Amino acid sequence: MGLLHKLSPLFKKRKVVALIIFLLLIGVIAGVFYIRNKKDLNLLAVEKKKIVRSIYASGYIDSSDSVSIKTQVSGYIKRIYVKENDSVSPRQILAELDRDVVEENLKEVSAQIKIFTERLKPESQFRRENERLIAIKKEEMENLKNIYERRKKLYEEELVSREHMDDIKKKYEISKLDYERQISSYTDSITTMQLNLKSLKARESSLRAELDKYFIKSPIGGKVLRKFVNEGEYVNPLSNNLLFTVGNMKNIETVLLVDEEYGPYIKNNMKVLISLDSYPNEVFTGFIKSIEAQSDRSQRTLKVKADVDYKDKTVIFNMTVEGNIILDEIEGIFVPVTAYKDGYVEVFSKGKVEKRQVKIDNFRVNGQYRVLEGLKEGERIIVP
Repeated sequence: MGLLHKLSPLFKKRKVVALIIFLLLIGVIAGVFYIRNKKDLNLLAVEKKKIVRSIYASGYIDSSDSVSIKTQVSGYIKRIYVKENDSVSPRQILAELDRDVVEENLKEVSAQIKIFTERLKPESQFRRENERLIAIKKEEMENLKNIYERRKKLYEEELVSREHMDDIKKKYEISKLDYERQISSYTDSITTMQLNLKSLKARESSLRAELDKYFIKSPIGGKVLRKFVNEGEYVNPLSNNLLFTVGNMKNIETVLLVDEEYGPYIKNNMKVLISLDSYPNEVFTGFIKSIEAQSDRSQRTLKVKADVDYKDKTVIFNMTVEGNIILDEIEGIFVPVTAYKDGYVEVFSKGKVEKRQVKIDNFRVNGQYRVLEGLKEGERIIVP
């Protein structure tokens, strides 16, 4: 007991020393973790700077007067007269469709028109024959009329019976009706033929107009940009087939497909900077000339057209372009979009991380937000 009593203070001192050592180790470990975490932080010192606000958009080179040519009738392509990059003039035939059925119908109608036209001529056999029959009926009627008038006088002088007079009167009236019917029949025939001829000529005109549609023509002068069909293929207007695209190489324009959310910011005459993969070391300058009033709902894009100076460089229709539409130049404190979340940024100050509320301009500029309130120049923020 005495020995244990003497050793007790010694054990107590050792416990205190062990505890101190343990606390020191914890402190060292915490410091190491603190230093390591501090080193792992991606810090960015914010500063005032000027940034050009621009809207990025990809697009393509087009012709301001290019047209897509489709068929208005159904049929098989019989012949194609042009190839891509050929120069064409307005109304030049590019291709023709098989039109045998329409031509056969046109022949039949033309033959009927010829028949009616011949019959309606003043000296036609049809007219002469009908006029001859009318003359015969007229002569018969006039002879019976003279006989009737003589019989009537004789009857008035009581030289013939009433029966004789009534008999000749009846024959005269029948002859007169025959004459009038002959004239009416002839007149009706002429009228009917004239109406038929008019209808046939309208049908002929319609068939000729339809026949013309079997010849695919270019509505403008320019070059054949694309040929989408080959001889022997079947095309029809319901399938919305494109046959050719024709455009004028002198009237090129640059089309940019802009996200519709940026539509309200874009105005005519804004500056555009264009780059092409074909000329990687050059930037071409242009200006907005038109903005379509309706967006593409499926792509959620707005079509913007620009006149761009390509400095006599060779460009091809449908060549892909990348562009930046210059809105303006603004000054302020900017933070990366990734550093901002739900109205806050993380600020590193005096060895601590502070979550700070900031007010930003909602318009994103080149992957950055402009801070309107909450940050000062020189402060460091954490960027993930």
